[in-house]
Amino acid sequence: MKHNLPLVALVMMTLFMWSALLIPVQAQPAGWSGDGNLAFQMEINGISIADSDAANPIAVGTDADLNIELRIDTGSDIILKSGAFMMQYLGFPIINQAFPFGVSVPSGTTQELMNESLPLGSLLSVGGLPLVTGTINGTFSFVYSLPSSPDANITVSDFFILRLGETGFAAVYSVTGLITVGFTLMSVFGLLMALDDFQQGILAASKVRGAESASDVGIFPRAVVLRRHKKDDSEKIDRDDLVRRVAKAAKKSWDKKRCPRCGKKWKDGSDKCSKCGLKESEATEFLSKDIGKYAPKALKAVPYGSKVPVGKFAKRLKLKPEKAGALAAALTEMGVFQTKSVKVPLKKVAFSGMTLAGLYWSWMQLLYGGIPSWVDVLLTTALGLVVSVLIGYCMNFLARMPELGYE
Repeated sequence: MKHNLPLVALVMMTLFMWSALLIPVQAQPAGWSGDGNLAFQMEINGISIADSDAANPIAVGTDADLNIELRIDTGSDIILKSGAFMMQYLGFPIINQAFPFGVSVPSGTTQELMNESLPLGSLLSVGGLPLVTGTINGTFSFVYSLPSSPDANITVSDFFILRLGETGFAAVYSVTGLITVGFTLMSVFGLLMALDDFQQGILAASKVRGAESASDVGIFPRAVVLRRHKKDDSEKIDRDDLVRRVAKAAKKSWDKKRCPRCGKKWKDGSDKCSKCGLKESEATEFLSKDIGKYAPKALKAVPYGSKVPVGKFAKRLKLKPEKAGALAAALTEMGVFQTKSVKVPLKKVAFSGMTLAGLYWSWMQLLYGGIPSWVDVLLTTALGLVVSVLIGYCMNFLARMPELGYE
C-alpha cells in the first residue's frame, strides 16, 4: 500500500532543503571578510573594507593620514602562505605589495597583523595642492591551505574603494585634475584645427576636381600638395613662358581693390594708385612679372622627391597665398611640378580622437567616482581611435582630386 506525503509537508521539506543550501556554513560577522577557516578584517580610517563598494567609497582627505589596521581570526588549523595588497588608479596599479608568510596558524588564533599610518598629506600634495583626486580601487587577499591538503591553495579576498580629495568639479583643482583639463583642451583644440584643415582640403579638392589641366584651375588653393620628381639637373624654365602663364592666373589672383605693387587701396573712380602711380591697366603685367621672378626660388622651395603644400610653398617664398598659388599653377602647367592630392591631417584627427576617448574615464573618476579597469581604459581608447580613423578616411575620400602636371 502506497503512502503519499501530504502536500504541506512536502512543501515544508523542500523549503528546508533549499534554506540549508543557501545559508553559509559559517557566516562572517559584520565588517569581516574571508571564510570559516580564515577571516580577516581590514579597516581604513576606522571603516572596514567589507563595507566599502562603488556606492559607498571610503572618503580620504589628501591633507590627513591614512590609518590601516589588519587582523585575522582562524576557525581551523591552516597554513598561511601569503598575502597581497594592491591599489589601482584608472586601472593601473600604483601599489602591488606581496607578503610571504609560510607559517602554520592554529585554530582560534586572533591576531593583529598591521596597524600603520600613511602620511597622505605629504605624499599626495605639493605646496598645498593635491597631486591626486578621484577614486582608487584596491584588493587585499590571503592564500592559505589546510594541513590535510597542503598543496590545495585557497584564496580569500575583498575589494575596497577609496575616494581621494574633493568630489565633483572641486576635484579638478588638483595636479591630476589640471592635467586632465589641459590634455582635454589640447585634444579638443587639436581636433577642431584638424577638422578645419580637412574642410580646407575638401574645398580645395572641390575647386580642382573637374579640371583637366592646371591652367583650368588658375590659382592653386593653399591645401594643394606640390610634388617634384627627380629629373635631369639641366632642368630650366622658360621665363617668358612662365610670365605668360602666370599672367593668366594673375587676372584671377589680383585683388582689384588694392594696388599689387604697394598694397594701397584704389580710390573710387581712379585708374591708378595714388601712392605709387601704378596704372590699373599695368597691374596684371606687373603682377605676372613680380611673381615670375620667384621661379628660381620656387625650385628650391620644392626639392626633388618632396611634398609641399601651396601654403608652405608661399611661406618659403615669402609670397601671399594667391601669388604663390598662381606661380604653382603655372609651374605645374609647364611640367615642373605635379599634384594629385591635398593636405589632410588624418594622423591629427586619429590622435585627437584617441586622446579624447582615453580621457573619458579620467573625467568619470574625477567627477562621478568611476572605477574603470585597465581593460575599460584600453577598449575606450581603441574605440576612439577606430572611430576617428573612420571619420578621417571618409573626409579623405571627399578630398580626392585628379592628377595634374607631367602630362
